[in-house]
Amino acid sequence: MKLRTCPRCGSTDIGMDRLMGLTGVRYKCRTCGYSGDVIVEQDIEKTFKK
Repeated sequence: MKLRTCPRCGSTDIGMDRLMGLTGVRYKCRTCGYSGDVIVEQDIEKTFKK
C-alpha cells in the first residue's frame, strides 16, 4: 500500500488536481494548497515491517 504525502507540508490529504496530457497527473494538497506533479510516496508495508 502506498502512502502519498505533500512535499511541502507532509499532509496526506492529497487529491488529483488535473490530468496533464496522456500520462501526467497534477496533485493538489487540500491542507496547504500545494499544486504540482511531485508528491512523496512511501510503501507503508515496508516502512512498518520489523
